[in-house]
Amino acid sequence: MKFAAGLDYATIVSASEKVAWTVDGVFQDRRIDASKPIVPAAWVGTDGVPFLGDREQLVLNHCRAFSYVHLLGNYEEFIPLHLTDGVPEAWQGDRAHLRALLRFGEEELKHQELFRRAEAVLEASCGHRFGRHFDADKVTVTAFTDAILEFSVLSRFLILLALEWGTQRHYVDSIRDHSEQRGDPLYVDVLKAHWQEEAQHAKTDALEVARLARDRSPDELRVAFDDVAGLGALVDATFAGQVSQEIDTLQRVTDRTFSDEEIETLRDRLHRSMSASIAGVALSHPSFTRVALELSPEGAAVLGIA
Repeated sequence: MKFAAGLDYATIVSASEKVAWTVDGVFQDRRIDASKPIVPAAWVGTDGVPFLGDREQLVLNHCRAFSYVHLLGNYEEFIPLHLTDGVPEAWQGDRAHLRALLRFGEEELKHQELFRRAEAVLEASCGHRFGRHFDADKVTVTAFTDAILEFSVLSRFLILLALEWGTQRHYVDSIRDHSEQRGDPLYVDVLKAHWQEEAQHAKTDALEVARLARDRSPDELRVAFDDVAGLGALVDATFAGQVSQEIDTLQRVTDRTFSDEEIETLRDRLHRSMSASIAGVALSHPSFTRVALELSPEGAAVLGIA
């Protein structure tokens, strides 16, 4: 398939070895400067809200920095389990294919550790805890993971490909060349480390999508995109849950109680900005739109891609 042309597992493994990093190497003994915004204001989307002062805007900025790593870290919980579906075939086939899948899974476990460390550093730096949609007992993430794994393997690889391209795009477009306006240096380095390995994972995903789609009928491919929409609904529910945590954290840290109308305004603004930062940049990524249109124009239309 055209979107996977020029890709091969051996080259992906070699590139991943060259860019490999450690969690300790990323953080060292650094902390985040909580006297300033940590992420760009556009990530939060509350500029111009009349009932928010500078203090509230700063706390919300810190909340969004926390939410981003919290959500990504928990989304990645399903990936090692998901990848095992490809291992049996790879085990007796191309050894580079097997290495790519196993390395992909191990790196995703490392990313979970990266983001958990980022959560802890954010709380230590900001001097307060942040609300979490995914609880420490892993009840919520287990239910989320189980729900994802109910969908077809092809649809899971498709949404994973979209999210990986999306996080790369979000990092490059909004925060890579950091300044005081674009991001805290340590936070930028966390996302840079993630980006370096996700670039290789997206290539593996593209090869897996091509492999799985090769023998699918047009109807089966269209259904796979219906499943992508279903997976997107699961992700969107986590946005709503984490936005509620952001609002609760804001009220607790600032000792303010907002009216019902103000809370609805915040909920709407914060949900839209979170969706744009994660789902929007993923499903609209030019590379993903090319994949979708090549596989199934009818299925792509389900996602609003034409």
